[in-house]
Amino acid sequence: MVGSGLYEGSVMHERTTPRRHRFRYRTPFAAIDLSEVDELDRRLRLFAYNRWALFSLRDEDHLGDDRAPLATSVAARMARAGTGGVERVVMVGNLRTGGYVFNPLTLFYCYDARDGLLGVLAEVSNTFGERHAYCLATEGASAGDGALSLERPKSLHVSPFLGMDQRYLFRLTQPEDRFGAVIDVFEGESRVFRGAWSGVRYPLSDRSLARQALVRPLSTHMVTARIHLQAAKLFAKGVPVHGKPAFDIDEGTLTLAAPAAEPLAGALPAPPRTPLMRVAKAALLGLLRRPAYGAVELRLPNDRVTHHGDPQTGPSATVSIHSADLYRRLAGRGRIGLGEAYMAGDWDADDLPAALEILARTAHARGRAAGRALSRLRGMRPRLPRTNTRESARRDIAYHYDLGNDLYDLFLDETMTYSCAYFEEPFQSLADAQRAKNRRLLDALDIGPGDHVLEIGCGWGGFALQAATDRGARVTGITLSMQQKERAEQRIADARLQDRIDIQLVDFRDLSGTYSAIVSIEMLEAVGHKLLSPFFSACDRLLAPGGRACVQVICIPDRRYDAYRKGHDWIREYIFPGALLPSLGALTAAMRRGSELTIRRAEDIGPHYATTLKLWRERFLANRERAAELGYGERFARTWEYYLAFCETAFRIRALQDYQLILARPMEP
Repeated sequence: MVGSGLYEGSVMHERTTPRRHRFRYRTPFAAIDLSEVDELDRRLRLFAYNRWALFSLRDEDHLGDDRAPLATSVAARMARAGTGGVERVVMVGNLRTGGYVFNPLTLFYCYDARDGLLGVLAEVSNTFGERHAYCLATEGASAGDGALSLERPKSLHVSPFLGMDQRYLFRLTQPEDRFGAVIDVFEGESRVFRGAWSGVRYPLSDRSLARQALVRPLSTHMVTARIHLQAAKLFAKGVPVHGKPAFDIDEGTLTLAAPAAEPLAGALPAPPRTPLMRVAKAALLGLLRRPAYGAVELRLPNDRVTHHGDPQTGPSATVSIHSADLYRRLAGRGRIGLGEAYMAGDWDADDLPAALEILARTAHARGRAAGRALSRLRGMRPRLPRTNTRESARRDIAYHYDLGNDLYDLFLDETMTYSCAYFEEPFQSLADAQRAKNRRLLDALDIGPGDHVLEIGCGWGGFALQAATDRGARVTGITLSMQQKERAEQRIADARLQDRIDIQLVDFRDLSGTYSAIVSIEMLEAVGHKLLSPFFSACDRLLAPGGRACVQVICIPDRRYDAYRKGHDWIREYIFPGALLPSLGALTAAMRRGSELTIRRAEDIGPHYATTLKLWRERFLANRERAAELGYGERFARTWEYYLAFCETAFRIRALQDYQLILARPMEP
């Protein structure tokens, strides 16, 4: 039986299509017999198990579960896949060095009581903090030259330069005096990628660990750095980029047409291990302890409570930090990590919008120069091009809007309107404010009984019902959400307006005919940058001579638009996949390229959105128990609480606008 050891070896990657690309790096790695870790922890001064040392192994670094010893978790995972009887596990991979580790691939060799190889658990990790384990059983596997050979379909998005419609061929030798692993990636019958990993074994001792620390002190840190270096080279060679699909901890990368509510609630990567954790902690606590606006009561995990800021200058909030995972998520995922930490329960606030406002305003005041530099760096990154095809548009709409009409009943008013209301009076009800918003649009377009109105993105039919009831207009509404269509048609039937309103499940690109007026209320955010011009071109084509259109759309400031559209954020990760907020400049440029339409009037009603979102959030929280009864669990509830609070804050501090644009052609009434 071969136990634990270190390997001096190399990693090679070779791509054959659409551009040839090859590299090889020298790298050390380890084989750790997990039955020996406690003894290794006692015997070696430079190695530790589940505690800090120059070299260490932690259960939480693998499989996302630190509630059980790693060997137990591996055996349980293999048993769920049908391979039981695991008695001994040998891990091949990188050790944590100086508190940091990243393992693109970790192999767990599983043996029975007689040291017979039962299979290998191949855990693949990507730089987005996601992991997936492939169970490779020896049963049914082919063997040649002492190597285990198995195929598996690809289940995790690893590189943006490789798609998901692929399969792996693993060829693995056991970790003895020499070790070798070759992973080929196939699309159809063609091999598109090969990765090879090999090494020569030597004893695991304090002396060998010290030598590794001296010769390659940043070996684990260099793994991530080299990944990004090679990504930059591939991008420079013009290799096509694939956008990142959604991910579920249990299922892996989601490639189905429409993820259900549960994946949305559970799609949360483990907190990444990064040497920047202390930097992130210092940065966050620095903002909370020196707020430029408002006051903070800060509660830390050690029960220490401190007070900061001046309540006379802005809102007050109590921020409670429950876990150091908050800092890890911030370090590894930036502002996306702040939202993920809230979803996970790593922190709380008694007034979440106030806490987010204090953080946003303080970060803006303290870091303007740093923020501009970061924006320039983000603008230089390779952009992941995203085109909303008809299929992806339907999938993205279903992801959010087909979560269940019962969910939206919990927080929307009786008009079932999911867009910014317009409050004509301070204490106006939400339903009356939504009717007031619709009335303003109907007045702006001068809608009457002789009009046939096209509503692009009709939701649950609130505007269409008011246009038909109050103005006698005919309305054709389109949506990509089956559940919205079903509820809208039921509401129309209840109002006996089937002869006035027609709801269709159709993409705006496939419309024909002419309409005297067109309305689109907060739908344009879903089309993406490349479809802005086709949208206005469709409006121009469908609008009758002398007609007018009204587009209500959430916008991001022009100065931030380029960096924003090339990047990613929490909202697009967890709430609206495929969405993109345009800027007013991007809209006018797209309008100019795609149509003859011009803006006759523009008004920002964004401040009304802060009030709308506040009321939605209050209604959602008041119905939290009912949401749980409907199957929307705690993770889901925290996700949506953060979403509503985040958006409320963005509109309150004018980081976002909501424009009502009245459009018409030149030289027409």
